[in-house]
Amino acid sequence: MHIAITYIHHNSFVLDAPGRTYLFDYPGDAHLPPGAADMVRRAVDGRDLVVFISHGHEDHLNENMDAVTAEAASVRTVLSDDVTELRPEAVPTRGEVLVVEPDERYSFDAMDVRTLASNDLGVAYLVEDRGLRFYYGGDLAEWIWPGAQAREAEFTRTFFRAAMERAREFRPHVAFSNTDPRLANRAGGETACRMAGARVFVPMHTFGDTAFLADFEARPGGSRIFRYERPGNRAEFEV
Repeated sequence: MHIAITYIHHNSFVLDAPGRTYLFDYPGDAHLPPGAADMVRRAVDGRDLVVFISHGHEDHLNENMDAVTAEAASVRTVLSDDVTELRPEAVPTRGEVLVVEPDERYSFDAMDVRTLASNDLGVAYLVEDRGLRFYYGGDLAEWIWPGAQAREAEFTRTFFRAAMERAREFRPHVAFSNTDPRLANRAGGETACRMAGARVFVPMHTFGDTAFLADFEARPGGSRIFRYERPGNRAEFEV
């Protein structure tokens, strides 16, 4: 299967697959580089689009998704239930909307959508659609910050590795997981790459700081890495 992935900013990407296009965690205007909205509009123009929103933090959710997706032929949205509770004004009004809870499984327009509980806010996604399987982590990550107590750090590692085991069992073709350059462990990005075993790994949660991705390590013979540099970078893969 031939796919293409376009980097928008931070945790936002467009995944283009045969017959369907997916947009992930398009952030609020204050978190966007110039031209991002036009970039997305071009990427989804005329497409059968599914938008995935992992949670309601402003660096993951724009308040005017209807305008961003206006050029798509059709739109469906999958969003975490925290959005309806904490940011109801940001819930899209165009097309069908599926509201999901953690650790559940849903059928939505022939997609198999499974959710994992995040250790930040919202959910991560395991999705199978038309033969394509992908993992999108949202803010589920190995968040071990400087000064963390040993017990807290161990709990975080255990939680994160359990989630990655579920991702590995799912056998994703593509895995998107946080690789935050602010943390010494890069939020578990390299662990996620090794454990998930996806054919393509997409590091994210960079806040636009992408220079370190040139040195991102994967196990020999493992995943191909999407090492983007700037918004609009696009890569094609056979999965």
